[in-house]
Amino acid sequence: MEKEWTLQTPDGATIYGVTNGSGHAKSAIFMVHCLAGDRNHYAFKRAADYFSPDYDVYRFDLYTWKAGARHLIDCTIQTHADDLNYVMAEYASKYSKVFLIGHSYGGPSVMLANPSHVTAVSLWDPSYDLNKIQESFTKKYVEQQRLYSCDWGICILIGEPMYQEAGQLDAHACAELSKKFKSPIQVIHASEGVYIHDAESYHSHGDKRNTREVVSGTEHNFYEGHSCDDLLQLTAKWFEKF
Repeated sequence: MEKEWTLQTPDGATIYGVTNGSGHAKSAIFMVHCLAGDRNHYAFKRAADYFSPDYDVYRFDLYTWKAGARHLIDCTIQTHADDLNYVMAEYASKYSKVFLIGHSYGGPSVMLANPSHVTAVSLWDPSYDLNKIQESFTKKYVEQQRLYSCDWGICILIGEPMYQEAGQLDAHACAELSKKFKSPIQVIHASEGVYIHDAESYHSHGDKRNTREVVSGTEHNFYEGHSCDDLLQLTAKWFEKF
């Protein structure tokens, strides 16, 4: 079953989402997509199909073209975190176990949200030390009348508040998020990605059960070969521990 839904946020935005599953599962997975991504990102749709026999899987757009939805230029990572908490407040309470998946910028969104009563979290190649990324790829960020265009082959427009917010999320700030996080964390890095070279990520602090895995032969989005299958299997094994 795939069921679409909408929610109105307290500040008047409309969140567009979809649930895969029977609607009667005892466990649920809530997914948070990457910067400039959406709920139908390749690995997310694959995950919805993969997990839905045993879980109810919730995916939603942090921003979209649809009526009343947020626009990326008006968002911050904190906005994404708040919307995740709002979605979970609406749907999570009926499940005995609740899991989270965050990809890329979805990682800090999950960490900032830090929702209660979450069984475990899997972060897929999460953005860590966002300040370092800005400095390393400084030519990719071009200020344009209080907006910044992120030129990764296509131009992604983000607002100045998000740019400044990311600049404050350095290694120390991300480590502090990990120390305060209420649930165990799995970090899965892509072997050919940027973050594989970093000594730390969100698994490095906090819950003693935290762990790190690596998917070989793939870059940041887990498109290549059978890398998405490997990603989903590692995520499933982690959730099954709980």
